[in-house]
Amino acid sequence: MISKEVIAKTQRRLIKINMLVVSGFLILLCIFTYIYFGYTNNNNINKEMEGELNSIINQVENLDARYGLMLGLKAQGIKLQNPKDMVYMYIDNTLIKVNSNPYFGDKEPNFENQGNGFYTYTTSEGYQLRECNYTYKNCTIRIFREISSEISSRRQLLLTMIKVVIVFCVLTYFIAIYLTRNALKPIEVTWNNQAKFIQDASHELRTPITIVSSKLEGLLKHPNNTINDEVEGIADAMNETRRLKKMINDLLTLTKEDYADVVEKEEFDLEALVKDLCDDFFDIAMIQNKTLKISSQLKHKNIVSDKNKLRQLLIIFIDNAFKYTEQDDYIKISLNEKDEKNYIKIEDNGFGIKKEEIPHLFDRFFRSENVRNKDIDGSGIGLSIAKVLSESLKYKLKVDSEYGKWTMFEIIIPIDMN
Repeated sequence: MISKEVIAKTQRRLIKINMLVVSGFLILLCIFTYIYFGYTNNNNINKEMEGELNSIINQVENLDARYGLMLGLKAQGIKLQNPKDMVYMYIDNTLIKVNSNPYFGDKEPNFENQGNGFYTYTTSEGYQLRECNYTYKNCTIRIFREISSEISSRRQLLLTMIKVVIVFCVLTYFIAIYLTRNALKPIEVTWNNQAKFIQDASHELRTPITIVSSKLEGLLKHPNNTINDEVEGIADAMNETRRLKKMINDLLTLTKEDYADVVEKEEFDLEALVKDLCDDFFDIAMIQNKTLKISSQLKHKNIVSDKNKLRQLLIIFIDNAFKYTEQDDYIKISLNEKDEKNYIKIEDNGFGIKKEEIPHLFDRFFRSENVRNKDIDGSGIGLSIAKVLSESLKYKLKVDSEYGKWTMFEIIIPIDMN
């Protein structure tokens, strides 16, 4: 079986990878969002302050033209678009006009004039201010706006994003555990099935090889015996050799169908195929004193599918029906049509199957307990091949049985296979 330590290591590695990818993506997204929000916020503030500046410049130009700048500012002053703005105007470095505000009152700000442009300052009380500085002729215009709320919003956004990243990382951890377990489960099942397949195949192959080996050793122990003296042992060895050959062919078929899912479609008569196939089994039914019946109610007899694979599928079910019935039992094959599907039923009144064993019928090397007890020849590979063939052909299989009374296998074939 696959090592649990290997699965655990792989799971931890996948969880780390998922965490790194998701966390990295979230962090990058948060950084981008924070930068974009800050840029947009500053840009909007700058545009509003530029609008205020343009309004002030227009007023200043009108005052300068009518009264002269100095007299006009003292006589009429200026009007602000946004009452949140604080405006300080200097002519030849002398403060001329100021509007009262809660941050500086009637005093001028103690921030050094840095020339035209936008700047951000922090007051001694902790307020955040944005400045728009512009020089008109010999008049310097300084517009201030308190942006503490905007800065606080950015910090709150950053804090919220950090919390969201932490929450999502925790959720990602548990989601990653769930997803990796589900992702690795098919791999683990496949690995374990492969190991079980090898173990079962080895066990099934060991028995005929042991029998053949023991018969050959018996011949060596009696070198003077004739063929007539050892005919029974030779016959047993040949039977086991044939069984071994069939088992190997079945294993090769099973492996081939698993990895080479090639379907060669052609149009053919389904009813004719079944009847031709059953002709080979009528002689077997007569020799074994069993009854083989065929009935057909098909309207659309022609289908498009892989004829050889369907033939092989039918042989498996019919062969099993003969194998698991006794003298005077019957095997019935019926063909019906309903809802644009063809139904092939293979029924017999043989040993039957226990209800709890039906889900395991198509497992490799599975054989019913009552079949093993009756020492009926077989390896448990046939129905596994049937399952692979049906999946390859896109058919559905159904099985029903009553232990000790009857068994029914049904193949459901869509009429339009194009």
